[in-house]
Amino acid sequence: MAISSFPPAEGGGGAGGFYYNITASGTFTVDLAAGLYDVRSTDPVTVGGVDVDGDAGLLNYPSGIASFTANALFEDFVARTSGFGTARIWGVTYGDGLYVAGGDDGKLTTSTDGTTWTTRTSGFGTTSIRGVTHGDGLYVAVGYSGTLTTSTDGTTWTTRTSGFGTTNIQDVTYGDGLYVAGGDDGKLTTSTDGTTWTTRTSGFGTTDIRGVTYGDGLYVAVGSSGTMTTSPDGTTWTTRTSGFGTTTILGVTYGDGLYVAVGSSGTLTTSTDGITWTTRTSGFGTTDIRGVTYGDGLYVAVGGSGVLTTSAGLLPITTALSLEPKSPLISLP
Repeated sequence: MAISSFPPAEGGGGAGGFYYNITASGTFTVDLAAGLYDVRSTDPVTVGGVDVDGDAGLLNYPSGIASFTANALFEDFVARTSGFGTARIWGVTYGDGLYVAGGDDGKLTTSTDGTTWTTRTSGFGTTSIRGVTHGDGLYVAVGYSGTLTTSTDGTTWTTRTSGFGTTNIQDVTYGDGLYVAGGDDGKLTTSTDGTTWTTRTSGFGTTDIRGVTYGDGLYVAVGSSGTMTTSPDGTTWTTRTSGFGTTTILGVTYGDGLYVAVGSSGTLTTSTDGITWTTRTSGFGTTDIRGVTYGDGLYVAVGGSGVLTTSAGLLPITTALSLEPKSPLISLP
């Protein structure tokens, strides 16, 4: 049960007031008379359009309270040691119990816990890796000059033909039986096996695609100038408002019911539906965030100068809200 009240909201003002225990985010319908209330909350909640977190004190509601909203908390990202030194990390993924991160000069590291990382041979030589993904038992890494490699274990990598020619591939994702790769000049390809790739129309025109992900039946592509498109099938794409304005979006992921997009100047936004996005604190300051992934209950964000942070994402709601009417209630016209 997401909410319980003592006494029930429909029971009227009552000398004991209204005490709500909220265990999930959302908007809850109540029925309180207009008047003066002593409002207190243990966690953030919005009552009658006023944000409450702690002792809000006396609030006057001239038209009564029809509903209040509890917003999910988002745990800030914590810095970790990446194994990249000061080299830029461009992409990270999780699959089959393993995190895989790739970056400048073909550097690739793996980790079983998101904290301790081991350097691997990527098959890229000194060519930059820009994106990695995992799906259907296969890791796929993509990068500059159309380079694409695959691996079944994250350690041994095989070079494949990407369908990009020498065009830079910026990111790759997997979902619903389909790998999707995006890159410079709006180029986008799809594959059912990670080996044979077909060119698609991305909806980006000639704008660079910098990140792609899949979750909850939706593919999301992001890129330069805050451009974002979504697709239910990887073939037909619709333009969306990203919340980045004209700031470049460099990466996007999905996990635990949440889409997370990251980009230039430490910008990070989240969305539960891929359409409406909320700005969050990233832990990167003004440093660019190059990539983000989710796995095993953990979001991992990576960026310039070897910066790597982790977050547990949306935290459980445990709000205790008290709305105590002051006696006598002040009736307002």
